[in-house]
Amino acid sequence: MKLLLIATLLMASAFAEEDKGAKLEEIKARIVSNINQKIAQQQTHLACVQGASSKEALKSCQEAHKASMRKLHEENKGERESMKAEWKAKREERKANKKKAP
Repeated sequence: MKLLLIATLLMASAFAEEDKGAKLEEIKARIVSNINQKIAQQQTHLACVQGASSKEALKSCQEAHKASMRKLHEENKGERESMKAEWKAKREERKANKKKAP
């Protein structure tokens, strides 16, 4: 009986680790994607600045870069807000479970 209980606990912890691993990979993929987006924006900005032939053109590059970074920030903001809401819900669930446990 004890052996069955131990085996069940080990299997449950193994499944929990797999879920955490999958979640970790998802988070890493999202971070890498965001970094690649920023790199692409920076490369575009670099090309624009290098190609600028006047002060007005340089100013235009700066404004375009600023606008594109704001847009990227806003796009990622929704994703961040949903993640925060998810984390908050999980935290509240853990708190509720702690109160019920004792």
